[in-house]
Amino acid sequence: MTIMPDGYGLRRPTDDDLPSIQRLLDAYESWLCGEPHASEDDIAAEANDPEADAARNWWLIEEGGRGAGDAPAPVAFASVYWPRTCEGRGTVCVHPQHSDATLAPPLFELLEERARELACSAPAGRAPALIFNCEDADPLRARMLTARGYRRVREGFLMRIDLTKGVPAPAWPAGLTVRSARFGIDDRALWRADEDAFSEHFLHAPQSFEAWRGWTFGHAGLDPHLWVVAWDGDEVAGQCVGIPRADAGLVDNLMVRKPWRGRGLGLALLLEAFARLRERGHADVFLSVDAENVTGAVRVYERAGMHIWRRQGTFRLDLDRG
Repeated sequence: MTIMPDGYGLRRPTDDDLPSIQRLLDAYESWLCGEPHASEDDIAAEANDPEADAARNWWLIEEGGRGAGDAPAPVAFASVYWPRTCEGRGTVCVHPQHSDATLAPPLFELLEERARELACSAPAGRAPALIFNCEDADPLRARMLTARGYRRVREGFLMRIDLTKGVPAPAWPAGLTVRSARFGIDDRALWRADEDAFSEHFLHAPQSFEAWRGWTFGHAGLDPHLWVVAWDGDEVAGQCVGIPRADAGLVDNLMVRKPWRGRGLGLALLLEAFARLRERGHADVFLSVDAENVTGAVRVYERAGMHIWRRQGTFRLDLDRG
């Protein structure tokens, strides 16, 4: 049984908690990056994924009210996402005004216990594990992970660009048609292309169409004009999604399928997404990337003028099947 520190309570979150959880995540992110961060829809999008199983895989710690009429305040959140690959993704977030050393350990205990339950049903040939990302800006968390038996197995970058001076025009490969995504028409083609392009990437977890759609279309700010798709006939050759946020623009899901690689399509899609985000008033744009990306994405981003802004490690805890 997990024991909470005095003055704190543990419970399962509900849909009504999603806005306060998002504010908690934003406060933690702002502390990590040293500047204000705001995102209106990340946790809501995750909650829309039917494979997230929030009822069994999410937890919330709240602090008791300090005076008459005060409502409990959520101060820590944890979740585990268990994909078909059996390499679970863990999240433990503690508000920077509260002690990570006090509140994170009981949440890790809950996550690891749940992950071991899930690992028991892993099919033969799988190597069940629990995965955490930890920014280099949070060395205390990294030491906590190491002490709990996690190994740092990979590096990742958050990259950033200032677009105030403009964006070069993209040079599109011959034979392709470029247009904005058509929601409700292109959905399955975009999903199939996404699954194909990322199938060889580190920690790729295949998603059903329903799970992909729940996550993708759960973003309240999703704008079809910011979703750039390159077509070769009726085949999606590549795509890139720009997502407007309160503090900066996000480039998400930049991909080029293997038959169309090596022709400059990735750079062209990125530049087009930059231009469209800038039109929407987002001159500050960032993205995340695996440092050892098999397609050489880091070099493409650097050619586009992006620089490494933050670094993070991927930590892995191998799980017994029980």
